[in-house]
Amino acid sequence: MTKLQKYFSWVLVTIALATLAAPVAAYQEIEVKNGGTLKGTTYLKGGIPQPRVYHLVLFPNIDMCAEVDTDEGMNRILNDFIVAKNGGLKDVLITLDHVEAGKPFNKEPIMIRSENCKFFPDVNAVRQGETFKVDNIDAVMHNSQVYQKERGKILLNIPIPAEEVSEGEVHFQKDYKIFQMICGMHEFMQTWGYRVQNPYYYKTTDDGTFKIDNIPPGDYVATAWHYLMKTQSKKIHVSENSVVDLDFVFDGDKVIRPLYETIKSGRIKHEASGYKEEVFKHRLEHQKDDKKSEKGSK
Repeated sequence: MTKLQKYFSWVLVTIALATLAAPVAAYQEIEVKNGGTLKGTTYLKGGIPQPRVYHLVLFPNIDMCAEVDTDEGMNRILNDFIVAKNGGLKDVLITLDHVEAGKPFNKEPIMIRSENCKFFPDVNAVRQGETFKVDNIDAVMHNSQVYQKERGKILLNIPIPAEEVSEGEVHFQKDYKIFQMICGMHEFMQTWGYRVQNPYYYKTTDDGTFKIDNIPPGDYVATAWHYLMKTQSKKIHVSENSVVDLDFVFDGDKVIRPLYETIKSGRIKHEASGYKEEVFKHRLEHQKDDKKSEKGSK
């Protein structure tokens, strides 16, 4: 290699390293003039997926844990899909991507309450590096792990002493966005978080509606995230003083529950036989439907 070639190689390496080290532009707060509004509803079509079932007899502190969301068979029931009469789906987080500057980021701190072996709320919006608190009202200690859901990596462990407030700090790797916090002693104690980059987000209400206002005119990507569904994204254009109507529709029939999460007994019975084949057929049918939809939209 000649001196000239070595020089250019050195220049290219230097530029590459400088590019990798360059900080990502942070969100900037500005005065928004003639901003637009995004509003709509998230719907669940098809059947409402079965609740998840956890047998309290398999976990400690059964008397206290049985105080809420428990059926006659002493099973903790997790209703992950709260659907209104109009089909609106609750607790879907709507975010607006690629907003580099806009209204103030006045995000309220995350406070998770632990009561009767249950985390409240189910869904949280979280910033990178944000500190959150867990207020344990229970008279027993909980020990929770926060997972980066996309990779299953544990981000942190949080001991939660009885009747105390603990805190943790979330640092996602790369561009990952989803975390799940689970108690190591009570598996049914779960809460979820989704990473937000700017203040343009909204968690859908009981009827599935959402509204995001004061959006600077421009082109963006609106994303709808439910913690047990495939994320949906749509491109939108916001003009000055405009109102953009946008709905998201999730298909409840595409949610497949493992059998052990739905049966109301402590053991897997003969009903589990042939389950893998059933799941395979179910997925294959929906893959065919998706391909038909894609062809029809072209």
